[in-house]
Amino acid sequence: MIDIVNKEDCVLCGSCVNVCPKEAISYKARYYDFQYPVIDPEKCVKCNLCQKVCPVLLNEDNREIGFPKAYIGRVADRYTRMDSTSGGFFSALSEFVLSKGGYVCGAVLTDDFHVQHVVSADRTIVQLMRGSKYAQSDMKLAMREVKSLLNAGKIVLFSGCPCQIAGIRAYLKEIPDSLILMEVVCHGIPSDKMLQSYLNVQREKMQANITRLEFRNKKKGWHRSAVRIEFSNGRIYHSPITVDAYMAGYFGNITLKSSCYHCRFRNFRSGSDFTVGDFWGAEIEVPELDDNTGLSAIMVNTQKGLKIIQNLHLELYTGDLKKIIQYNSTITKSVEVNPKRIPFYCYAEENGYPEAIKEFLWEKPYQKTKRILRYLLRVCKHRILGKGKTLY
Repeated sequence: MIDIVNKEDCVLCGSCVNVCPKEAISYKARYYDFQYPVIDPEKCVKCNLCQKVCPVLLNEDNREIGFPKAYIGRVADRYTRMDSTSGGFFSALSEFVLSKGGYVCGAVLTDDFHVQHVVSADRTIVQLMRGSKYAQSDMKLAMREVKSLLNAGKIVLFSGCPCQIAGIRAYLKEIPDSLILMEVVCHGIPSDKMLQSYLNVQREKMQANITRLEFRNKKKGWHRSAVRIEFSNGRIYHSPITVDAYMAGYFGNITLKSSCYHCRFRNFRSGSDFTVGDFWGAEIEVPELDDNTGLSAIMVNTQKGLKIIQNLHLELYTGDLKKIIQYNSTITKSVEVNPKRIPFYCYAEENGYPEAIKEFLWEKPYQKTKRILRYLLRVCKHRILGKGKTLY
């Protein structure tokens, strides 16, 4: 049964919950700040289906020989790019699927700011799937919906992290041509509890409810992506992702899921048709393409993907896989555990997660002063040297 999987290894893909015919599996076992699957012995009939669809237990390498092939891409429409995390590849791919009467399964933020996978053919809903959501997504029974649609002959695009791609492949067993799998370049993922604790800190500081949350707002440009939160009293929080407390835990490798530190599905092993992320380093490698609205790094991993990408409405350029990986190292390898991780969680257990976020992750006044001074020095140096290139 699925309870033989160590919590350090479980990726929370949801395949076991989706396959259980008796609804005997739910997320109740707490490990750090994540909830892990638990089997109800009163409901379990020991069919072992959960074990048979667990990607961790299967540990398959689903790479297709001769791939990946690298591209740089973006949608032509600037407004779509600004609403997207990078260059809008997901929007182009989802539009291709919808135009053929298909469905899209991807992550959205609910009205109360939880991340959840949903399945839809409604363009309004699919637009909500744009942009990164840096928290563990609740798969619920989305895999069942996808399977039902595939059995009905529908085209389906499934978007998720590498472990979620591996999860749905394990759940379905056989992958039809009508299923398109797109994985996002994944650094790792924090929990829903961490996100809700952070948002509660923000509500407390602003003395108001949150009405809108964006993890990667591009109002000041792609290179200065920022967390933006709007509040019911009209106040707005806007902080660079390099400074924001929640993202500090994320990029600092403190608040990630345990399995993210030794992910088995990186390096194109998940079996996705596409691997997609930001083309970081664009201002150095392809300055002629970089207008600071976003570029997608696209790796096509299968013959199916190669056929599809030729039919998308994209500005597409041949890329250099080595360069893409140079600026996105987590494509091929997991991040290392930050030494502050254990002290952070010990403090959180004793004092509460909001207090731990304030103590360990929130930028202190002296840190903010140093950051602003460093920025002003860079601006001065830039102007003195008289360089004409935009300073991001």
